[in-house]
Amino acid sequence: MRQTLLIFAIAIVLLSACAAPAPAVDLTINTGGCMPERITLPPQHPPALTIHNTAREAMVVSIPTMDRWIELAPGASAVLELPRYIMGTFDLFCLSASDHRALGGDNPFLCMLEPAELAPVARSAGWLIIEPHDRIREVLER
Repeated sequence: MRQTLLIFAIAIVLLSACAAPAPAVDLTINTGGCMPERITLPPQHPPALTIHNTAREAMVVSIPTMDRWIELAPGASAVLELPRYIMGTFDLFCLSASDHRALGGDNPFLCMLEPAELAPVARSAGWLIIEPHDRIREVLER
């Protein structure tokens, strides 16, 4: 009996070691908005945010000064690609997809919503900080 339990325990450990690691989430959206409200991307972090929506409704993450936004269905995860060479501090808003649509944010003929339009309806507002990096060197070395 103890040998069977020992073999079973070893099998579980070995199987869990083979499981693919879950991707790291940079930002989680819930009904109240984004957590954390301040995200810092170190120089070695790829120019992208991995986002997971735990809310029971579709939610949007918007970075208006980058002209970037993404809508996530309830329970969905996605990656928001960022401009490769950009650095600095940027406003970040999290709001419901229905509020985003009501503002006209999903209109392909509208360039982008402004922070002043997003702030009143956002569930949360925060910052994305992209620390200085040397990715621009890729262009200079060509």
